[in-house]
Amino acid sequence: MRKIGMLIVVSAALLLLSGCGTEKIVFVYPDEALAFRYQSLGTPSLFLGEVTDLRPPSQRQGEGKFFRIRYPKDDAWEVPPTQIYAEALAQDVDQTQLFELVPLRGQADYALRAELLSMGCQLRRTAASLLLPTAIGAGAGMALGEEGADRVKLAAVLAVVSVMTIPVPTENRAEAEIRLTLEDNFGNVVWQRACLGEYEDDKFITATARQDQELVDEYLTKAVKRANACLLGQLRQFLLDGAAAES
Repeated sequence: MRKIGMLIVVSAALLLLSGCGTEKIVFVYPDEALAFRYQSLGTPSLFLGEVTDLRPPSQRQGEGKFFRIRYPKDDAWEVPPTQIYAEALAQDVDQTQLFELVPLRGQADYALRAELLSMGCQLRRTAASLLLPTAIGAGAGMALGEEGADRVKLAAVLAVVSVMTIPVPTENRAEAEIRLTLEDNFGNVVWQRACLGEYEDDKFITATARQDQELVDEYLTKAVKRANACLLGQLRQFLLDGAAAES
């Protein structure tokens, strides 16, 4: 019985430790190597305007606890999502050399504002994925137990421990949907597009783990990058078409 009691204590400790992460999530955005600059034309100046947050409540507040989890919630971020996207957009615009960024609206040929329609991650796991670790733990308990009742109790405890400690397959998906609006230096809307960037893959994760920072790095940064590549590619074509019409 002492062995079973110790296992129960260890199990409870693992559950508590799994919920103790307090570090804020940061957005480590990868560099963009592709240059969109067109050699035969001048580079227009651009002022980056406001980013408006239009995400659904499920992304702002987060939801779910085990089989389906939406994350990160707003208060888990180190800085607000609007600032995260504004910095990512500025980085992509600068590194693709599509525009020359300027600090004041009056200095710019164009102004670009963004609407954040979606930006978040979702993790899914199924009840079936827990069958194998449950069976492993229960089998070990039945093998290690000293007598009938002891075996049953030990099997139940080890089944719980196994579920908490053995990684199981999860489905992970990140999405970023952005709408950009381009205005000329008179404030007229001359271009507007929305793009959805997605990235998904399976990953083995323990049932009690919350690897939000790692998953944001692996999934959400790629989703934002894909959305921006779609948007800036279309914006480049708009500028090329405009230049061709004027020539």
